[in-house]
Amino acid sequence: MSYHIYTTKGIVLSEQPRRESDRIYSILTREFGLIRAMALSARKETSKLRGSLEPFVLSKISLVRGKEYWRITSAESIQSIPAAPTIVRPLILLEKLIQGEAPHPELFDTVESAALCPETDDEMFEIHFVSKILFHLGYLKESDLVSDKKAIIKAINNGLQSSHLT
Repeated sequence: MSYHIYTTKGIVLSEQPRRESDRIYSILTREFGLIRAMALSARKETSKLRGSLEPFVLSKISLVRGKEYWRITSAESIQSIPAAPTIVRPLILLEKLIQGEAPHPELFDTVESAALCPETDDEMFEIHFVSKILFHLGYLKESDLVSDKKAIIKAINNGLQSSHLT
């Protein structure tokens, strides 16, 4: 039986150990949305996948659809995402807000461009990043994105409250 191999760009959001040497990853992809994928023997020091599947790394990932999880067949690191709190907190929030596999190409493009932005120390960066995430997931209106700081924060809080997930 042959399997179809899908290759896509993805941002690794988190990892969980599984069995003795495997890992399960949460990966945001442009084509499939948020997926859960297993990498066999990824915790071994000799694993070729190990460096390309660290949290907060943008990678080119090849996958095969499995019954319970996707299976990662290969991965190639494209770029590390800075581990600044203004980037990490929205990415952790993003993983909580997305439920199920559904493509979100605009969301992926927004997250990719914001996560790789060099100006992450700006006071408003995290606020704008979270507001764009909530907008693409349908928790904010477009008019909420162009408000002043206080109004955006209020809209974000209302959006998070309406999600019932945080």
